[in-house]
Amino acid sequence: MEEHIPEDVGLELSRAKKRGVLLVVSGPSGVGKDSVMLELLAKYPKMQKLVTTNSRPKREEEQDGFDYHFVSREEFEKLIAEEAFFEWVEYRGHYRGGQKRHVQEALDSGKDVIWRIDVRGVMNIRAKVKEMFPHSAFVMLAVSDPDILKKRMEERASETQADLEWSVDMAMWEQRQWHHFDFVVHNEENKLDETVSAVANIVEATRMKVVV
Repeated sequence: MEEHIPEDVGLELSRAKKRGVLLVVSGPSGVGKDSVMLELLAKYPKMQKLVTTNSRPKREEEQDGFDYHFVSREEFEKLIAEEAFFEWVEYRGHYRGGQKRHVQEALDSGKDVIWRIDVRGVMNIRAKVKEMFPHSAFVMLAVSDPDILKKRMEERASETQADLEWSVDMAMWEQRQWHHFDFVVHNEENKLDETVSAVANIVEATRMKVVV
């Protein structure tokens, strides 16, 4: 016997399949956020990264609208006054932040948006994002063994021993903030494909989520 799907359910399924999802990816330093994001972008053409806004001068190798949306300090401060950002910070004399309209424009086009952000940023934006975009998923990337994070940071060879120890302590604190997320996905050594598949499945589940 052929199963009949009620018309209203069929309409919702049709809408859901076209719906864009905001995927917020975070986690401690060294967990592999960039690797996961780049692999998602390579494997899933419907996904695009959120291009954030920056008030510092554009470097020669950077592209406006791809690496960042570059604006002057005065323009950024005008956007702050207009409450255009989910969050913004000032770092080394320059502003940076994620604009609400850039997320909305991408989602309206049916794209899935990946926003890579640090853990403290997640704690600042979660309530605002959930209110504005109920079809959003906050995913923490984590590891089961803290020594993995330390090893990855040591391989960068870009910090003094004191700075490295501080970074490891900070990474441990960041991973303990898992309760600010919807999902925790382990990104273990040599398991990138599995991690990416798990995150992609989360996006699809969020797309079909019923919001009441």
